[in-house]
Amino acid sequence: MKPPPFEYAAPGSIPEALELLREEPEATTLLAGGQSLIPMLNMRMAQPQLVVDLNRVQGLDAIERTPDGRLRIGSMVRQRRLETEPAVRERLPLMTQAARHIAHLPIRSRGTVGGSLAHADPAAELPATVAALNGRLLV
Repeated sequence: MKPPPFEYAAPGSIPEALELLREEPEATTLLAGGQSLIPMLNMRMAQPQLVVDLNRVQGLDAIERTPDGRLRIGSMVRQRRLETEPAVRERLPLMTQAARHIAHLPIRSRGTVGGSLAHADPAAELPATVAALNGRLLV
């Protein structure tokens, strides 16, 4: 199948992305890794007027240690990095183990943390792992 027609925007900053989202929030869909959205578009289960691609937004793909020793994992961090990033393996071994069970390697290489959480699949590994680790989500 083919996706429905839509407009496409690829902002480079968080303020630009938020401005696009503010214009028509109900008619706008965010694209992260596309592992869920692209099939939904192709099957016409999603029919947004605008797709905002977050892949060029600076700073969303960072994994950082906070001053209190916690890890801040950006929404555009690829699921594969949860397996390979030394800081995650050291501080959150459960997250590393859970990430190994997310789909197949090619999916993990494209899928994002934020995309998985936003998709809200009740069978997904990341929401349960975040809850088990007493993690916090900043929306």
